[in-house]
Amino acid sequence: MAGTTSTASQSPGTVSEQVFSALRADILGGTLAPGDALAGERPLAERLGCNRHAIREAVKRLQQAGLVEVAQGGATRVLDWRATGGLDLLTQLAGAGVDGTVDPQLGASVLPGVLEMRACIGADVAGRCAERAPDALLAELPGLLDAVRDARPEDLGAREDRYAELWARVVVGSDNLAYRLAFNSLVSGVNALGPVALSLLADELADDDGHRTLVDALLRRDAPAAELAARALLTTVR
Repeated sequence: MAGTTSTASQSPGTVSEQVFSALRADILGGTLAPGDALAGERPLAERLGCNRHAIREAVKRLQQAGLVEVAQGGATRVLDWRATGGLDLLTQLAGAGVDGTVDPQLGASVLPGVLEMRACIGADVAGRCAERAPDALLAELPGLLDAVRDARPEDLGAREDRYAELWARVVVGSDNLAYRLAFNSLVSGVNALGPVALSLLADELADDDGHRTLVDALLRRDAPAAELAARALLTTVR
């Protein structure tokens, strides 16, 4: 926590969020290692210039995220986040180094895995969408595809927004809540990279033929073809 700025002037909700983010960064970045005990509420509050309620709320969130274990009457100890954390950590890890809170090399090492999982989930999502989506949802896809194609390939931001809308409907069409939540986390992890992600995904975003192949397969309800088309699209990374 060394170097963490005072949060005394912030609103309570903002203070708790800042404390949580700072402690989470210390855990993900290795400043606090598995087995380490967090400082008590009073010393943490003094160090951060906030009240103890904000500390308690932040620690509760760390526990919910699988980053610490709170023992009744004992110390709060750091867990090995690789063994206990969830997909919600991807956004923090993929954005590593943007604000200097986590080792940038860690963030870089996470990205290939994010993209691999994105491709695997996306392929199965497309297949299930072809099998399960209601006709009304599939009927929306050509219009969403046209919106993607109307955005100039060089305007990556606009094209990515419209491409995300297309995929959002495909994910809904898969009728699988677990996939929807997982895909949301993966997209957030990629988006945390900002311009870096757009550069990496430029070829995928510009692949009009690939987009059309995917939508055509979905409209035919050809699940195997939809899976192949989705995997081809989601592995088009520079």
